[in-house]
Amino acid sequence: MLLNSCKITRILPCIADPEKIRVIAEASDEIHEVFPYLNAIIKGCIYNHPALTLTIRNEEKLITLHANHVTMTLIEDEKEAYEILNWLKDLINETYEKKDQIEPNYSDGGQLKPSDIQKLLPGTNCKECGFRTCLAFAFKLVDEKIEIVKCTPLFSDLFKEKQKALLEILQNAGLKVPSEFLESQKS
Repeated sequence: MLLNSCKITRILPCIADPEKIRVIAEASDEIHEVFPYLNAIIKGCIYNHPALTLTIRNEEKLITLHANHVTMTLIEDEKEAYEILNWLKDLINETYEKKDQIEPNYSDGGQLKPSDIQKLLPGTNCKECGFRTCLAFAFKLVDEKIEIVKCTPLFSDLFKEKQKALLEILQNAGLKVPSEFLESQKS
C-alpha cells in the first residue's frame, strides 16, 4: 500500500464557480512514485514530472495530485470531496500494486488546445452553435462548457473525416463524447 489516507485540510470557495468548493487534502504518504503509472492508465492526464504533479479531469472537476497533497476544484460539497479522495486512494493503491504490469508514461500528455480542435471543425463560422467563430466554439469545448453536437455542420456527410478525427481526439483527451457517436465510429 502506498497511500494510507487523505485528510481535508482546507475548504475554500471555488474560483471557477462560487456555488462550489475548492479542496486541499494532505496525503499521509508521498505518492508521486505512482504518477507515471496513473498517467499510463488514465486518459487525458496532464503529467508534470519535474514538478511532481498529475492532473486528472473527472467530468468537470480538476484533481491535481502533488507529492504529498491533493487539490480539487468544482466540488459540490465536503461529502463529494471525501468520495473522490476515497476513490483516489483506491486507484493509487491498486495502480501501485500492479505497477510491474504497467508501462510507465512520463510524457506530459499535453493539454488539448482550442487550436487543435479548430483545425478539425468545419471552419465555416456559421454561428449555428451560438458563437461567432469556430475558434470561440473550440475554447468552450475544451472547457467543457458546450458539447460537440452543437456543431451541426460537423455531423453532415461533408465533414465525416473531420468528425471521426475530432471525436477520437476528444475521447483520448478525456473529454465528453456522446455515446451515440462512439457507437457510430465503430461501424
